[in-house]
Formats: sequence, structure tokens, C-alpha cells
Amino acid sequence: MPSPLSNRRRKAIAALTRRRARRRTNQTLIEGRRALQSAIDAEAPLVDAVVTHEALDDAEVQALLDQLSVPVHVTDTSMMDQITDVAAPQGLVAVVERRLVDPATLPGRLGDAGTALLLDGVQDPGNVGTLLRTASWFGAQALVAGPGTAGLFGPKVMRAAAGGHWPLQLARADPLGPLLERLRRHGVALYGADLQGVQAHAWTPDHPSALALGSEAHGLSAAVLDRLDLPVALPGTQDRPAVESLNVAVAGGILLYEWLGG
Repeated sequence: MPSPLSNRRRKAIAALTRRRARRRTNQTLIEGRRALQSAIDAEAPLVDAVVTHEALDDAEVQALLDQLSVPVHVTDTSMMDQITDVAAPQGLVAVVERRLVDPATLPGRLGDAGTALLLDGVQDPGNVGTLLRTASWFGAQALVAGPGTAGLFGPKVMRAAAGGHWPLQLARADPLGPLLERLRRHGVALYGADLQGVQAHAWTPDHPSALALGSEAHGLSAAVLDRLDLPVALPGTQDRPAVESLNVAVAGGILLYEWLGG
């Protein structure tokens, strides 16, 4: 049976909407039924969950709670609104431990056919979350957030990723240069999105490999560009300059298809 949510625990969970608390506790929030189901299916390291009295009457919510082996707390709707920064969390949130690996170990983790997506200064949380979700869907093994990239476990990233975190090995690397050098020494081919690159439809990627995506405003940093084995451009870029402003999540999805979906 769920226990009443204490005031102390409510404050601790609400603090996870702020980066400082997430880093201090190494925890973050999952909001809503679909996200919680994805975490359960992936055996994510859940800590506890909070449900409203109203949501407890929902059979779908009850089925989710029956799958949990962590404490469940119950509260009212007004208190739930203080926990999360989303307007309608479906009466259900959960706390989960963040999973981050040491980037220095990543080259050895990829093995002979692994793939890693590198984000170089992708600042928008929605784009980062969408790229997480897309990379997970295409079966990438890892995703690394470089300098200037939005936090991988912020609320907006968590919502946009829709459960995409859990199949991936996630890391932060600042700067990216040393990681790229380690990847090369381990035989990992290094690719990156750039307007002057080979057309993506003519790209025949090797494995293991890594693909770097830069910000929409500035593209890849010099530290990354200088270490690539091959830059890759979207089809038609040379003839259609407007493609330069293509949303990085959309462009990344196209390149992920060319890289992993063939």
C-alpha cells in the first residue's frame, strides 16, 4: 500500500527539477505513465514513486505500481503540482538514479561493432532529448554530451527522450578532444556532420564508429572537426543553403538512418 508523502520527501523530490540537486543526489525525475513503463521495462534504477489519490483509481496506474519494488507515496493533486514542473504529469512521477559512465572507459565498451553519438554544443533540451530517443531507437550503443550540451537528465530532456535514456550508455566529456583521441586509438572511425562533407547517401560508414553533431548556430567545434576521419553532409546541402538551418534533431535523425538504419 502507498504511504503518505512526507513534507521532507516532497521537498527533496521537488528539488530534482533543479540541476544542482540532480548532481548532488545523482537522481532525476520520471514523469508520467509511459516514461515510467519504459524505465520499468529497462530495469532502470528506480528509487521511489509518487501517485495522486485520483490516479490510484486508474487501472493502468495500478498495473504500473504493481510492477514496482520501490516505495510508493500518495499525495493530492496540489502537492503533485509542487513536485514537477510539467502541467499534467498524469498523477504519477518517479525518482530514478542517473546512469553516467566514465567517458575514458567508453572506447573499451564499444567493442568491435559499437556506435556512439557525440553531441558537441547542442544546447536545446528538446533537441537533446529527441536525439537520445532517436539514437536509442536506431540501436546506437552510447551517447556522449560534450561542452555546451544540455544536461542529459534535465526535465525537458527526460520528457523528449520518452524512455530513450535506458538502452544507451551515457557520458559527459568536456572537452571532447581527448575522448576522440582515445576512440581513434581503439580503432573507432570518427564521423561528423558538416556542410563540406561527403554526401550522406554516398557514405559507407565503418564500425565501430562515432558520429558527432554540432549546434545549429555554430556546427562542430574546431577541436572535433580537426579529429574527424570523414565529415558527412545531408543530401542536397550544396544546392539548397536553407538546409543549413535544419533543426539538429531532424538532421541528426536523417544521419542516424544513413549510419545505422541501412
